Amino acid sequence: MNTNAFGIRTLQISCMMLFCSLGGNAGAQELSKDALLDFVNTRYQAYFHYNMCTFKNVNEEKHSGRASGREPVEWWNPSGLDCEQWAQVCIDSKMSGGWLTSKHHGGFCLWDSKVTDYDVASSPVKTDVVGEFVKQFRKRGLKVGIYYSILDYHHGIDNGTVSKEKLDFIKAQLTELLTNYGPIDYMNFDGWSTWPTLPDFDDIHYRDLYETVKAIQPDCLIVSHTYESNLAHADVPFADAAGRSYPYHPEYLRPTAASDTSQGDWWWDDIERYRKPKTKEYLLKQLESYNSHNSVYVLNISPGPNGRVDDNVAARLKEVAEAWDKADDLTAPGDDWGFQYDVSENLAFMKPAIQSSTQGPVIDFRARPRAEIAVDGVTESRGAMEQAAMTLKELNPWWEVDLEADHRIHEIEIYLQSDQEEDLVKDRRALSVSVRNAAGDVVWIKRFNASSDFYQSPTTITVPVDDHGKPVVGRTIRLKSIGETSLGVGEVIVRGGDRS
Repeated sequence: MNTNAFGIRTLQISCMMLFCSLGGNAGAQELSKDALLDFVNTRYQAYFHYNMCTFKNVNEEKHSGRASGREPVEWWNPSGLDCEQWAQVCIDSKMSGGWLTSKHHGGFCLWDSKVTDYDVASSPVKTDVVGEFVKQFRKRGLKVGIYYSILDYHHGIDNGTVSKEKLDFIKAQLTELLTNYGPIDYMNFDGWSTWPTLPDFDDIHYRDLYETVKAIQPDCLIVSHTYESNLAHADVPFADAAGRSYPYHPEYLRPTAASDTSQGDWWWDDIERYRKPKTKEYLLKQLESYNSHNSVYVLNISPGPNGRVDDNVAARLKEVAEAWDKADDLTAPGDDWGFQYDVSENLAFMKPAIQSSTQGPVIDFRARPRAEIAVDGVTESRGAMEQAAMTLKELNPWWEVDLEADHRIHEIEIYLQSDQEEDLVKDRRALSVSVRNAAGDVVWIKRFNASSDFYQSPTTITVPVDDHGKPVVGRTIRLKSIGETSLGVGEVIVRGGDRS
């Protein structure tokens, strides 16, 4: 077995990736509304931040919310592990499941990973924490979520450093987590694209990991800490709850997940500020705020070095449960939940998209109206809901999607941003739609003037055969607004077929 400079075992990667490739895209374009309904009706779940940082706070005077990846593997030395108690705390608290930090930013793995030595199998206590957690929670009928950080200090996975080898490493670890422990209800990604130092979507395309997950477990819902209220980078958007009320547009009622802390921080720490649980009144208020918007409140209850949840936390959560009046289950999903059309017919679905510029955040400062929003399977196109890709006001702004291969183009359906600012509506400019080949040459173009019905979104454009009766074949689709203005695109659906 070989170990490279990043501490990654290299022998098994090709075999693990073969498993992923065998799945192809099977199930990769499905998002079950029934699964979303089941998720929303859980209402309340637990987060378990339990990893190397638990022991960093024991071994260092400086208390920290992050491990550096340089902590020696010998620091992982719990005096016990009582996942049965964790599950009982959830049951006593009226929680429906729990999520475990299988690998946090420091890169230490709570299972025996075959592609690294920085894991429990190399530590003084070799217990497979992921395995025990899943077993105890599934035995009691609780939902199971696995947290996985894309950012990884130990293995050198951060902004601008992601090679094919490192991407294969991530996929191999996801494959281990999704094949070794039976059904996993939720895969929770963090450390991805929300800060300048994190791997971004140019480093690691969401679709790569989406297809890895869905090829193995199509019913596993992906929750991603990208703070976006759209489906560009998650099946279930992440509405950050830590210390604040519901952050999205008040009319946004699609399923979301929201995490918060029951104590002073995310990790167990033996200091007074941390050990004191939050008040019953605070936790009840948060539950009501999020549940009323179809958001599942995921409350962190970190175990300590003894592998147990603190007694004072368990007692506080029982108080909350006794006072909490859980809402009746919804009997049907919302009409706008999940994908809003058959995405298998869209050649552009989840394909790489770029735009000439990107406006600043709409709601959360960590989320921007990126180009990928316009190929996320949602035709809702309000910018205030973060459902449109939006450029800055500039000269000739454009949006483009790469189909990644030449295709015969039959039809292009376009949903423009439906809530543009009034001055931009009055100052509409001509807009062109073009098809380009792999070399970037325009093979077909149509221009619409400012007064046309094109702006009465949606608009469906039929792409005719060319002057010689041959179909239009191209790889990229570009929308461009002519003049000094901005461009907002809600969704682009490209229909066609193979080049042949």
